[in-house]
Amino acid sequence: MKSLIILNPVSSGGKAAGMRDMLENILQELNIDYHIHVSKSPGDVTDTVKANIDSFANFISFGGDGTLHSIAQVLAKTDKNIGCIPVGSGNDIARNLYLPFDIKKSCVTIKKCIVKRIDLGLINNKYYYMGVSGAGFDSVVTDLANNTKFPFRGPAKYKYAVYQTLLTYRPKKFHIKFNGTSLNIDCMFAVVGNMKMYGGGMQITPGANPEDSMLDLCIIEKMSKLHFIKTFPLVFEGKHINDPLVKSYRAESIEIDSDYNFSVYADGEYICKLPARYSVVPKALNFIVAQK
Repeated sequence: MKSLIILNPVSSGGKAAGMRDMLENILQELNIDYHIHVSKSPGDVTDTVKANIDSFANFISFGGDGTLHSIAQVLAKTDKNIGCIPVGSGNDIARNLYLPFDIKKSCVTIKKCIVKRIDLGLINNKYYYMGVSGAGFDSVVTDLANNTKFPFRGPAKYKYAVYQTLLTYRPKKFHIKFNGTSLNIDCMFAVVGNMKMYGGGMQITPGANPEDSMLDLCIIEKMSKLHFIKTFPLVFEGKHINDPLVKSYRAESIEIDSDYNFSVYADGEYICKLPARYSVVPKALNFIVAQK
């Protein structure tokens, strides 16, 4: 099968571009039929996939979650395959799907081309996402993490952004609807997970499964800063859901709005401003996974 490799040169703190020769040596060693495109922007990624949709069977991200997110916008509901060589900052989609982080092992996975059909989340009937989407404290943190100039990567960058944001953040009124229930509550943030992890390995929706045709909603209710600081580290093991101020629900569709004009992020990428209407699209994407 012919593969189009989308290389994001700014991934891994700008190191991805320098990995091209090593990547090509491995691809040639494995006799993989490939072409490499060096992306210029998220829009360039989607445009490139659209322009080549009939020429390749596999579309492979050599980058992070953002590159995968852009590719998925085009491949959703098609018979084309998406794959991943994870060299981004968080690589949460790779973590969620138990993909190898070693470049050669990732290429072997692409060569074997074992495909799993996974669900996608859909925001406002327009924007697909694979992993986790959120608004509130969580989106303020993501904005800071994406724009911080400090030399942090992965979980360290996200932890820094969490504690920095906590200095000034105050809970806001949210309006949430799901399963015939309407909630009007003060909370820190709300997230909707198609997968369980985001932010460099935080299991915010630990029960989420991209093959069950459901979305997992996690609401962090209003709590003191001290309570939040004590609860936050538990998210890396998914144990935060045992806290009485953390509520978890499952639904096929969810609506989230707030009195505050929060940004909505998904797969670490800015999507829109609230309100956000979430739905699940079952078996919407072919993902190349590692052999069990």
